[in-house]
Amino acid sequence: MIRSTPSSVIPSRDRVTSSRTFLEHEPDDQALIDLTLGGDTKAFERLLRRYQKLVYNLLFQMVRSHEVAADLTQESFLKAFKSLRTFRRGANFKPWILRIATNSCLNYVRDNKQISSLDAMLESEPALEPVSSIDVEREVELKISQQELFAALEQLSSRQRNIFVLRYHNDMSYDDIASISGESVPTVKSMLFRIRDKLRKLLAEPADTQTDSITRRGGDAQ
Repeated sequence: MIRSTPSSVIPSRDRVTSSRTFLEHEPDDQALIDLTLGGDTKAFERLLRRYQKLVYNLLFQMVRSHEVAADLTQESFLKAFKSLRTFRRGANFKPWILRIATNSCLNYVRDNKQISSLDAMLESEPALEPVSSIDVEREVELKISQQELFAALEQLSSRQRNIFVLRYHNDMSYDDIASISGESVPTVKSMLFRIRDKLRKLLAEPADTQTDSITRRGGDAQ
């Protein structure tokens, strides 16, 4: 049984962004989980150090705020610590903690009535190009302007945009996206197909048509 959470288990904002040097021959994730469940909170600190940068980077890509990403990272690891006994033995810890982080982010976005800040992402990225492992290059022109892409992405639902970002910006596998989003792999593939099809059609429209459509909608498509 996990004892009360020590403050050292939860990463501070400074600790989230600091680089850490890991010792060689670290125990695997399951061994650290077993130790934590046995009352060794130091073991969870090692899990935290192993994954906090990954979690923080994912959250930062979704909210584009260092402060919010750090807070959500702290919240995600606290939730993971409290829920660790529900972790299925032998499962992969990485998608499990990323799913907790993504859900924390979606709750934050919902509670703060914010749309995933793809506008900020696009301002800082010269282009949001999909990975080359699939043929999306033939379906969506890569040399489109940031404004055109943002206008098209705004017409996706929050759920669709998050799937899009996980796949094409974070270069995640279908399996990892499924684990994080809670969808099945076939559903993820189907959603990405529909997203690409919708983006292809939207990007074929004149820019003013896209803008008018966003104005009429006044919010996310569901």
